Amino acid sequence: MTILSIILCSLVALEHVYIFYLESLVPSSKKTAETFGISIDQLKEETIQTLIKNQGIYNLMIAVALGYTLLFSTNQVELGLLLTGFVVVVAIYGGLTSSKSIILKQGAPAMLALLSLLVW
Repeated sequence: MTILSIILCSLVALEHVYIFYLESLVPSSKKTAETFGISIDQLKEETIQTLIKNQGIYNLMIAVALGYTLLFSTNQVELGLLLTGFVVVVAIYGGLTSSKSIILKQGAPAMLALLSLLVW
């Protein structure tokens, strides 16, 4: 794996840790409301709290898997392709079903990482 791929995959992992933070640790904060375009009142609803915290755990697991890939795996490129590919698919789906900005905010770093893994 090239230095560029390592940097880009690390950025994708860090982004997912941040998403976890917003969704699972401070789910009804002003920043979470701004980031996801949801009112604080809606975020305080019990059902939304459960759903968003669960979603946050998924994001953390992507970050953990990427961290494992970068630090310990003997198949870095293969796992990096798989994980960044997952993020790209989810970002496209989110962009089509929720907010187009997801494709840029979440998808672009993963697309760049994926491309760097494919090219080098």
